[in-house]
Amino acid sequence: MKLVHLFSQSVFSRWLSGFAVLAAAMLLGACSAESSTPQPKTPGAAVTVAVVEAGNAVQFGEYAARVRSPGAVELRAQVGGVLKKRLYQEGQLVQKGEALFQIDPESYSLALELAEAELAEVRADHGNAEREWRRQQDLFARRVSSEYDRDKAETTLQATSARLQKAEAAVNDAKRMLSYAQVEATVAGVAGLEVLAAGNLVEAGTLLTTITPRDPIHVHFTLPARDVAMHRAAFAGRSGEAVETRLLLDRERAFPHAGQLNFTDARIDPLTDSVEMRAVFPNPEGELLPGQFVRLQLPLRTFRDVVLIDPKAVTEGPAGPQVFTVDNGNATDEQTARARPVELGPVVEGLQVVTAGLAAGDQLVVNGQVSLRPGRSVSVVKTVPPRVHAQGEQSRTHAQAGL
Repeated sequence: MKLVHLFSQSVFSRWLSGFAVLAAAMLLGACSAESSTPQPKTPGAAVTVAVVEAGNAVQFGEYAARVRSPGAVELRAQVGGVLKKRLYQEGQLVQKGEALFQIDPESYSLALELAEAELAEVRADHGNAEREWRRQQDLFARRVSSEYDRDKAETTLQATSARLQKAEAAVNDAKRMLSYAQVEATVAGVAGLEVLAAGNLVEAGTLLTTITPRDPIHVHFTLPARDVAMHRAAFAGRSGEAVETRLLLDRERAFPHAGQLNFTDARIDPLTDSVEMRAVFPNPEGELLPGQFVRLQLPLRTFRDVVLIDPKAVTEGPAGPQVFTVDNGNATDEQTARARPVELGPVVEGLQVVTAGLAAGDQLVVNGQVSLRPGRSVSVVKTVPPRVHAQGEQSRTHAQAGL
C-alpha cells in the first residue's frame, strides 16, 4: 500500500509540471502574437487656426460726458412799437433769419415813404444842378460867362450831391428800421418762451425770447491725468491737427457724426486729478440735447504694424502670456503645436493687440488650445479668416472718468 501511494503521488507531480509548462508556453505565444500586432495611432488634437495678419489700430478711451449748448442767445427788439404777434411755436427749432415776432410797422412804413419823397426831391435838384454846371462850363469856355458864375454852379452841384447822399442814406435807414419791425432769429436753435405777449408796447432793447443753439453743440468731459499723458504723447508734434472724437448715445447706438476736440484746459484739477476738455459736434437733426449724458471716445494711442487676435487665443504659460501656433504644413499632414510667449497691448474693439511674439503668416490656434501642450500633435480641422477690425484702424478701450 505504501508503494502504490508513492507511485500515484509521483505521477500527479509530473502531470502538474507538464500543465504548467504548457500554460507558460501558451501565455508566451499569446504575448508574442500580441506584441507583433500593430497598435492604433493616437489622433492629434483637433484645432482651428487663423493665419495671422499685421495691421494698425487706434486705442480709444471712453469717458462719461455731458452735452451743453454753446450758449443761449437773447433775442431783443431793435425798434419800439406795439408787439403785434408771435410767429413761431415755443420750444421748436427755428432757423437763422426766420421771423419770430412782428412789431407794428405802420410808423416805420410812413417814415420810409417820407424819406423816399425827400430823395425824389433832392434828385430833381441834383439834376438841375448838373445841367447848370455843364451850361456854365460851356459859357465859360466861350468867354460868355464869368468865372464867378461857373464856380457858383459847381458849388451848387456839390451841395446837391451831398444832399443826395444824405437822402439816400435816410431811405436806407428807414428801410432798415422797417425791417426791424419783423424780429428774426439771429442764430439757429430752439426758441424759448415769449417774454411779452402780443399787445404790449416794447422799446428798442426789450427782451422778447431766447434761442438755444444746437448745431454745432458742445460736449464737455474730464480726462484722468494718467490718460492725459498718454494722449499728449500720441499727438506730440502734431499741433494744429484736428483730433477726431466719437459719441455713444447708449450701448447699442453711436452718434452718426464725428466731432473734434476744441478745448483742453491748461491745468490739472487737484481735487479730481483730471483735466477738463471739450469737443464740438455737428448736430443737424437736433438729436443731442443740452444736459444729455453720453459716452465720448477719445483717441489715446496708435499702434502700427501690430497683430490683432481673439483674446481667447491667449493662455497663461510658465513665462507669462502665450499662444499656440501650428508648424507650417497643410491640413492633411501631421502637425505639431508650439507655445509662443507674446507681449500684449490693450484689448481694442474686442481684439487683443500683440506687440511681439507673433508675425504675419503664423498659424494661430484659435480653438482647441486649452488642452494643448508644447509638442503635441494636432489636426487642423478648420482655417478661419483672421479677425481684423471691420473699419481698419479704429478701435476703443473702456475707461472710467467723472464729469
